[in-house]
Amino acid sequence: MNYFTALLVSAGLPVLGLNATGPAPIPPTAPTPPLAAPAASGWPPAGVASEAAALATIRAVTTAAQAAPTSALPAPNAASGTVSPNPAPSAAPTTPADAAETLIAWTNQARAQAGLPPYTVNSTLMALAQARAQALAQGPFTSDLPGLGWPIQMETAAGIQAQAMGAENIAVAPTLAEAFQLLMASPPHRANLLSPYETQIGVGVAPDGNGWAISELFIGPNL
Repeated sequence: MNYFTALLVSAGLPVLGLNATGPAPIPPTAPTPPLAAPAASGWPPAGVASEAAALATIRAVTTAAQAAPTSALPAPNAASGTVSPNPAPSAAPTTPADAAETLIAWTNQARAQAGLPPYTVNSTLMALAQARAQALAQGPFTSDLPGLGWPIQMETAAGIQAQAMGAENIAVAPTLAEAFQLLMASPPHRANLLSPYETQIGVGVAPDGNGWAISELFIGPNL
């Protein structure tokens, strides 16, 4: 039993996974390496001249969540493959709270296009994500933040109990629109935004001197 599995067990939380025979324990994975160009179309995003320019504009990593059993959750609509990564036009937010609300609105618009229900805003996740965004703005750029740890550690300490926990998107970008477009163009980040397994969201945004530092946390239905 590794550290993260032990953490879940000691907290009385289920460790869930998916395989051909049903739920099986899986631990959270470490973050992926810094964002690389996916093979799918749509990269670099429109308006970005090259992969190098895109990577210079934003860095993003994601952590994986434990997936809940498919029988308990809705399947994604087939239209999800055609969701546009471009956010709807809106006035540029000027405060972190407005920026977080804007990202949630864009995310739920994309979920509606994919035939998925909107994320419910979880006030506890919002507070955790804001703390993580502020830490990201100060550096380092990681999901294992000094003094805060991994998302699932903060969620467990805050008393959250859900069927899927530990998923996070983090990003640093000059504008919210660039961050959202690039996250949607990256398959693992898009998977969190359009996940049928997570049902609740918390978003934190903090100014970092050159733009915005962003943490997006996702959890599944409460136990």
